[in-house]
Amino acid sequence: MALRKIRGLLLLTISAINTIYGQPSVNKYQKVLNDAQKNGLPAIVALVQSLDEKVWRGKSGVSNIEHSTPLDLDQSFRLASISKIFTSVIVLQLIDEKRLNLSDTISKYLDVVTKNNVPGVDKITILQLLSHSSGIYSFSENNSFWKECYFNGGMSRIWSPNELISYIENKKPVHQPVNPYTEKFYSNSNYILLGMIIEKVTSNSLSDEYQKRIFTPLRMNHTFLEGYDSQGRNPIDSYAIPNSSFLKSAMKKRGIKYVKGSELINLSQEYRLFNSWAWAAGGISSNVNDLSYFLSALRNGELLSNESQKVLLRLNSSEDKDVTFFGGTGGSDGIQSTMLHIMPSDIVIIILINSSGHKEVNLGSVFVELFKTAENKK
Repeated sequence: MALRKIRGLLLLTISAINTIYGQPSVNKYQKVLNDAQKNGLPAIVALVQSLDEKVWRGKSGVSNIEHSTPLDLDQSFRLASISKIFTSVIVLQLIDEKRLNLSDTISKYLDVVTKNNVPGVDKITILQLLSHSSGIYSFSENNSFWKECYFNGGMSRIWSPNELISYIENKKPVHQPVNPYTEKFYSNSNYILLGMIIEKVTSNSLSDEYQKRIFTPLRMNHTFLEGYDSQGRNPIDSYAIPNSSFLKSAMKKRGIKYVKGSELINLSQEYRLFNSWAWAAGGISSNVNDLSYFLSALRNGELLSNESQKVLLRLNSSEDKDVTFFGGTGGSDGIQSTMLHIMPSDIVIIILINSSGHKEVNLGSVFVELFKTAENKK
C-alpha cells in the first residue's frame, strides 16, 4: 500500500456543472461505499476523520437482503477480533487497580480443569496472553470445534469458556512461550483465558464488566456481547459466500439455501447466536459511532494509567515503513471490521461489513480507497 504524508482532505461539493444538469453531488467517501455495495457487499458502514475535517459517516446497502430492510447507522455489526482490545483494556484496568500483575503466571487464576487442558500454565504470564507470545494452541484451529459449530448447533447456543478451552486438550503448543513483543503466535485461546481471569478476579460476568467499565462510561449505547446482552439485542444479519469447506458441507448437511437471487447465505438465519462462541476473543457487536468514542478514549488515555496506556499502545500498534497504525481488525465468515488511527497522517478509519467471501471487494480494498481519498491521492 503506497502511503504518503497527509496533504489535506478535499470533499466533493456541488459543482456548477452538477447544478446545471441537476445531478446530485456524491461525496468521494460515499462513492467508495456505493461502489463496494454494487460489487456485491450487502451492507457496509464507515467513518472517516482526517486532520482539520469534520467526521464523515456513511452507509450503503440493506441490513437484510431478503426483506430489503433499510440500513441504519445505529445498527450494530459483529466485530470479531476488535473485541480483543476491549478485553485487554479491562485486564490493564485490573492491573492499575493492583488486582493483577503483568508478570503473574496464569495458573494463579485458573481452575483445575483449565489447568489440566492448557500446557505450561505455570510459566505463561498475563502479558504473554495479551501479546500472543504464550505459544498456546488456538482452539479455533481445531477442525472438531468448527464441526460442532456448523453441523451440531454450536453457533446457536452459549459456550462455556471451559468448553472452548477443551479443544486444546492434548494439543501441543505451537511454540514455547517467548518474551512479549518479540514474536507473535496468534491464538484465540489467549483471550478466552483472559476473559476467564477477568471473571475470576472481579467475581462478575465478562459482559457486565464490559458494560460497567467501557460501554456505559463512554455512552456506547449500541455495543454489547452477543448472546449475553441483558436487552436481548441482535446485530445486523451476517452473510457469506460459502467458499470454505465447512460452509459448503454445512449447506449440504443442514439444507441451507442461497438467498434468492444471490450467491450468499444468511448465517444469522441459520445460526441463532452466530458469533457468541467468540466471547472475550471476538464476541462484541457495535457500530461506527460507538467505536469512534472507544477509539478516541483509547487514543487520549482516558481509560488507563500512563503505564498501562503504554502497554496498550504497544499491544495494538503496527508499523509499515514510516506509518503507524493503532487499533485492530476483525474477520470471520460473515464479518469484516477495522478500527484504525493512522499516523503521522492523523486519519481515523472505521469500517464494518456484514459479509465475506467476495473476490472483487473486501475490507482491504475498501480501506485502501478510503485512505487514498482521505489523503487526497486520487
